[in-house]
Amino acid sequence: MTTELKHHWQPAEKKRHAMAGRLPGGKQYRGGETLTTLCERSVEAAPSTDINWLWPTCEECMRAAKLRVGAPV
Repeated sequence: MTTELKHHWQPAEKKRHAMAGRLPGGKQYRGGETLTTLCERSVEAAPSTDINWLWPTCEECMRAAKLRVGAPV
């Protein structure tokens, strides 16, 4: 098992999407910032709130994230 982060998650466009790599040093995305996701879309980050972290997970990002860490899909 590795401790290196292969991806991280961010609410964007009413779903939780994954981006490659680790989020640099405690950075938070600003609402409206354009992100490239593991599902190969460009999305606008939503501001981080307690509510939008409860949005459904993007299924395509989840599949890609599982493949990146060697988990069954």
